[in-house]
Amino acid sequence: MSDVSLWLNLLLLCLLVWLQRRFFQRVFQPVWQRWQQGRARRWKPQSPHDCCHCQSGVHLSLVRSSADIRPYADRKSRRERKKSVPTRGFACPTPHCHYHGVTDDTLHALVGYGTDPAIQRFKCQACKKVFTSRVNTPLYYLKTDPGQVAFVLWFLAEGVDVSVLVRYTDHADATLARWLERMGTHSQGWHTFFFRNLALALIQMDELYTRSRTTATATWLWLALDPLSKAIPAMHIGARTQVDAFALVHDLRLRLLPDCIPAITTDGLRLYFYALTAHFGHWFRPPRARTDPWRASPHLHYGQLVKSTGKRHATLTHTRMLWGSRRILCARLRRVGLRPLIQTAFVERVNLTFRQSVAPLSRRTWSYAQSEHHLRLHCEWFRLYYHFVRPHQSLQLTLPGLKRIHRLRSPAMVLNLTPHLWSVHDLLHHPVPQVA
Repeated sequence: MSDVSLWLNLLLLCLLVWLQRRFFQRVFQPVWQRWQQGRARRWKPQSPHDCCHCQSGVHLSLVRSSADIRPYADRKSRRERKKSVPTRGFACPTPHCHYHGVTDDTLHALVGYGTDPAIQRFKCQACKKVFTSRVNTPLYYLKTDPGQVAFVLWFLAEGVDVSVLVRYTDHADATLARWLERMGTHSQGWHTFFFRNLALALIQMDELYTRSRTTATATWLWLALDPLSKAIPAMHIGARTQVDAFALVHDLRLRLLPDCIPAITTDGLRLYFYALTAHFGHWFRPPRARTDPWRASPHLHYGQLVKSTGKRHATLTHTRMLWGSRRILCARLRRVGLRPLIQTAFVERVNLTFRQSVAPLSRRTWSYAQSEHHLRLHCEWFRLYYHFVRPHQSLQLTLPGLKRIHRLRSPAMVLNLTPHLWSVHDLLHHPVPQVA
């Protein structure tokens, strides 16, 4: 065989391979995607009976309503001395007091008590309880300077390792862990107080892999993100099982309005489908039926971005609708100003933010959390810092008439939860309103 015929055969072989690849991409790949989509639609939806959190009655603690409380200014004599110390944001800690948990200074019966310049004390005129302004805050019974505590917590929310802060501040590791534990518990209370009755149009969900020192198995951080406000209404730390998926969606459902069903996009994990169909739906009674079956809501539009990964990079990516209409989902995305694509880019970017800001979540690091509980509290503190203290660059507004001056905003400001940016000092000194 001559060299010319050999080169012609190689050229013909390359042409056949190219035509086969193009033919597969245009003919067989869409057919395979439709087959996968039809196969996924045959998944059986779950009901609240399958969620252990719904069965155990897990719910948010409702904040006591102050609508039926008579202001103490109407009850006391008008000849008494007027308030000279601001008491807004503080509440009486006595459980049996009529004004327990009321933080509105026009309603409660708090007045300033004492002249200590370091720690302000208050007195409830209704129950005669005297307490300091540090009650129900992380600073309660701490003798350390609050500025140093705020300094340590600020660096912990910016990705600094605890060992660095131990060498810099000369405090013990257990001391810094106790400060972080108090602030994490404080952050959980603030998140429960603010993030309720939300009206969100779009939600993206994803999970993040990490490890801790005391657990031999992998630990996963589950996140639910609102791409418009960049807020994280729900978060869960645990394994990668169906129970954990139920926990994330259950927490998200409790924080939304009863009639709010956002459009949801996730990756190709099947656990999300069962958790979403179990929490977004209703019971109904068909004719001649003895039981009430569960039906997933027709207003739920849920799509997945499935990635088939190879050894080094993603080799195949396709989207599928598991519930609802793709046309309606794309219309919702256009309505809020996003591209009509099923994607998880926003929540994956938040995953990178968590890895950069929480030292135990960094890749290839020795800063593993001591336990899963410690990691949860650290993530809770960073989420509060991310919502109220840290301004988001994509949320800034250009002031009218000024091209280069912007107004910095945080996710909590976009959701109208607060009118201004907070500081770590404010979060430390403001107690969480008591719940009934």
